[in-house]
Amino acid sequence: MNTQDDHSSADRDSDARGARTECASAVDAPRLVTRGETPSCHAEQPGASALVDWLAFTVKPPAECGLRWLLEAVGVVFRVPRGNWTGRDRGWFGYTHRIQLGDFGLLGYGGESQNGTMHVELNAQACRRIEDWQAVRVWGEVYGAVITRVDCAHDDFAGQVIDIPRAIEWYRQGAFTASGRPPKAHLEDDLGSGAGRTLGVGRRGSGKYLRVYEKGKKLGDAASPWVRAEVELHNKSRVIPWDVVLRPDEYLAGAYPALRILSAAQCRVVTTRRTAEISYDGMVENTRMQGGKAVNVMWRVLGGDCTAVVSELRREGTPKRLAGYADGELESLLDRRA
Repeated sequence: MNTQDDHSSADRDSDARGARTECASAVDAPRLVTRGETPSCHAEQPGASALVDWLAFTVKPPAECGLRWLLEAVGVVFRVPRGNWTGRDRGWFGYTHRIQLGDFGLLGYGGESQNGTMHVELNAQACRRIEDWQAVRVWGEVYGAVITRVDCAHDDFAGQVIDIPRAIEWYRQGAFTASGRPPKAHLEDDLGSGAGRTLGVGRRGSGKYLRVYEKGKKLGDAASPWVRAEVELHNKSRVIPWDVVLRPDEYLAGAYPALRILSAAQCRVVTTRRTAEISYDGMVENTRMQGGKAVNVMWRVLGGDCTAVVSELRREGTPKRLAGYADGELESLLDRRA
């Protein structure tokens, strides 16, 4: 047992608790986002799991620290690769300066009205690269960062636990009514085209919004049964604790009574692989439809030399739909075809 490491971990947790207390005392008694209790209409099923699919936060750097300090944290703690970070001339929501973090999000800074704070938005591609969410939680609490948005998502790859018709029926039964009046809902119907349907519950401006959508179809596989339930939380009239990044399944289940039944086993690795596979297959199909005939002509002109055809068509880089995946994730597609 490494006593020094244990003490270091204890010190970090102590610092985190102190930062959390100091941060909470500065807010005028907002309500805390809670995980809720299991409603009587559904039996609790252990094994429910979810992932963080979007994370945004605001932080004020410590004294004598500035932009470089936050950029370092974005790279080291949040694992955002530095490949093509670029500054933009225009700002972002009141911040006078903006840095685009490649395909992974953005960082806003500058402006007197922001009182020295900086803001980071990390999208789904960035979140799936994070390996140590405990380190993220400790960093956020130690430095008093305020989560302004977090998306907690559950994937049902087989569509056995949740699908659009079932979610609509739950809404009609009042299973999305947490308290008071039932939230508004709207359905985006693909009219059988296979593009994927989406049921939205609530209003994004209210601070809590649910999307139930046919994820596989949205990614381009018209036959996919994959459905995602995703709750988007904002810090309007609520404090979102950093605990959410460690237990997104509990916060998702606590958002609406209907979501207590989400229990299909899943993991971030499976979600990433499924997304990469469907994105890859969609890219191949689009390329075939748009350029397949041209490739056929080239193949004939070049005497059936496939290598020569590929050599003339190949360009450096990665298509946007696959740009956010690590090399290892793309290489896993080779294993699927082995």
